[in-house]
Amino acid sequence: MGESSAAQAAPWETSGENVRYVPLDDLCHYRGRVAEDILSEDGALLLPRGSDIPAILESMPGITKTLRRWNREFIPVQVSSDITEKEFEAVLRAIEPKTRTLDPNLAMRAIHQVEEVYSRISEDGNSREGIETLAREADRLAREVVQTPQILLCLGKVKDSDEYTFIHSLNVALLSGYLASILHPGDEELVKTMTFGGLLHDLGKAKVPPEILNKPGRLTSEEFEVMKTHAIQGMVSAVASGVDDRRILSVVRNHHERWGGDGYPDGLKENRISLFARIAAVADVFDALTAKRVYKDPMRSREAVSMILESSGSSFDGAIVRALLVSVGLYPPGTVVELSDYSVGVVTGVRNKDLLRPQVFLSVDPRGRRPDTPTIIDLSLVGNIFIRRSLDDMGKGVVYGRDET
Repeated sequence: MGESSAAQAAPWETSGENVRYVPLDDLCHYRGRVAEDILSEDGALLLPRGSDIPAILESMPGITKTLRRWNREFIPVQVSSDITEKEFEAVLRAIEPKTRTLDPNLAMRAIHQVEEVYSRISEDGNSREGIETLAREADRLAREVVQTPQILLCLGKVKDSDEYTFIHSLNVALLSGYLASILHPGDEELVKTMTFGGLLHDLGKAKVPPEILNKPGRLTSEEFEVMKTHAIQGMVSAVASGVDDRRILSVVRNHHERWGGDGYPDGLKENRISLFARIAAVADVFDALTAKRVYKDPMRSREAVSMILESSGSSFDGAIVRALLVSVGLYPPGTVVELSDYSVGVVTGVRNKDLLRPQVFLSVDPRGRRPDTPTIIDLSLVGNIFIRRSLDDMGKGVVYGRDET
């Protein structure tokens, strides 16, 4: 660089896409990489291009003093707007006093109980005691659901279990219960039914051979036929375990039925599919699309909502799809977005029913800095700032297994 322009650049001057000339004292607020080689006046390499800023500051605590000895006050940084998992967890902690989220201990107990029920059914074909315990956990979850305004911030939050089927069952239970509360406000019995049904909806997978259930590649037509048996197997196991509520049994048997009649196992269509199964179908597909699997990357929540919207009236009940849209918005909670002023944040929810202008927890300011005190901005109340693009989703853990949608 010789007598680099970086040494003479004004603060925040940009040079190319996402490159900032950052004052040495402010480097600690940035994520990104050195944009070009930093040389001394006699040509010695002080910092190589591509060096990670946080790693440099951690491994070379005296680097700023060294650079100042060579008359460097600014460093060209290729700024990264990515939000790390650690930063996302910090966002959740920061908004918890303002936005109620699910008790992780309650979620973990439910997952472990689902796993216990599956294990018993896999061995014995039924699990009466386990189902009774799971029903009590479902009641506790249902009470949480009606008090949790942004349910999507809870989905995928539990990462200690690496079994997709059990985490998926929890997520479907939470989202099914929440959709029920949107469709029929105040109907706590419906919320309880859908939460319990969601926990049990994939019960028949306990009887599917592991080599098919956990196959990393695409299933053959023969293997898919075996997979499809889980719907009826689940109902049989539920009945054997003492479940006699027809609403719950319809969720277990018919959550893969489709509005147009091309689902399974019974080929039901439209209102011949119970309301309970129709709700579970939307929740099941949304979570399956947005989950990371060994054979596919997760779809962004916004893209999943769009795909389900496109299938409204053909695969899914339009009223339930509209409830999903109202619940999660066009930018679902957990979506990382870049705003028109180039700040970056995490969507925390929708207020005032303005689906295009949600609340955003800002994590990166317009200059690319990580502010010391991040803030929440309600875009519906700010007329001159809007979302430029969605960057990614956060909060979904790495999970394994299969769910044929």
